[in-house]
Formats: sequence, structure tokens, C-alpha cells
Amino acid sequence: MQALFRYAKPISLICGFLFTVLGAAWSLLVVDRLSAEMKQLSAIRGNLAGQMDSLNNIASEYFIANQQGDLIFIMAQNAGARQDVANLIYEGNILDRATPVRNMIGALAIADLVDYRSTYDAYEKINSETRASFSFENFTRLKQAERTIISKGQEHVPLLLTQLSEIDKAISANEAAQKRARVLGVISSILGSFLLLCANLIAERDRGKPDPSPSLSTETPENEEDS
Repeated sequence: MQALFRYAKPISLICGFLFTVLGAAWSLLVVDRLSAEMKQLSAIRGNLAGQMDSLNNIASEYFIANQQGDLIFIMAQNAGARQDVANLIYEGNILDRATPVRNMIGALAIADLVDYRSTYDAYEKINSETRASFSFENFTRLKQAERTIISKGQEHVPLLLTQLSEIDKAISANEAAQKRARVLGVISSILGSFLLLCANLIAERDRGKPDPSPSLSTETPENEEDS
């Protein structure tokens, strides 16, 4: 037991220093690494959410333009309609509905789902032919081509939603890991400070003990007189 008390001070000093350094290193290495991962996950999540919003917005814009186009085409078939005015409105709608379709082609190309140049050129050819010839056949062919492109974008949304769900799970796990790492770092630092405090208390206790050397020196003269 005395040997244990004799080494209590250096043990407390060493362990206190190690736990303090461990707490600081844990915060610098583990927590910083988790924070960097969180930034990457947040960036990926923002990109996925942006793609979903873009695809949904493009589809909504096309839906409005498509409904307007159907109404314009039906009204243009009225016998009492002025064909010159109807043709101008018809051509304007064909141009308007091309904008969301072009945007969808670009979004799909960014996601590597279509070849931008070939898809864009094929659509532009059909769009130009439909503007040039006011016929039900061309209008139907244009709608079919547009529906194929828009549908492909809408089919990609569930995949993005699945990826977004996985990223959310990873973010939640990262947040939990950061909380655990911070708690462990704080506990290690507190334990290190406590051990250093114990070492100081032991040093103060040893400083207050009487030095046994004077008693030994006083016994020496008595022994000499007896001799």
C-alpha cells in the first residue's frame, strides 16, 4: 500500500497528461474529420435536392404549356377562326413549350441519362417541322417526343429521392457520431484535469509531512556518549 502511495503522484501526472492530450487530439482529429464528412454530405444533399426541384419545376412548366397548346390547337380548328392569327398563336406556343423541353434535355444530360447533342438536335428537328406545318400529325408527333423526354425526367425523380433518403440517414449517423466524439473528448479532458489535480494534492500532502532526517541526527550523539 505504501508503494502504491509512493507512485500515486507520478501515475496521476502521467495519466492526467495522457488523458488531457487524448481529449484534445480526439477533438482535433475525430471531430474535425466528421465535420468535413458532414460538409461533403450536405453538399451532396443540396445537389440532389436541387436536381429534384429542377426536374419537378420543368415538368410543371411543360404541363402548363402543353395544356395551353392543346387548347390553342383545338380553337384553331374552328371554322370561324382567323387562320393567320391562329397560326401566329400556334407557332408561339410551339416555341414556348420548347423551353421546358430543352431545359429537361439539359438536366438529363447532366445526369448522364441522355446524349445532349443527339437528343437536342432530334427534338429541334421535330419542333421546326411542327412550326412549319400546321397539321394534327406533326402536332401529335411533337407531343409524343416531348412526352418521352419529360417522362424520362420524371422517372429519374424517384431515384433521386432514394439517394436523398440515404444521404439523410448518413447525415443523421454523422451527427450522432459527432455528439459521441465530443462527449468522449470532454470526458477525457475532465478526467485528465482531475488526475492532474490529484497529483497536485498529493504533492501538497507530501510537502506537509515532517522530515525524518533530524530525528536520526539527534540519536547519533546519544549513542556516541553511551559508548
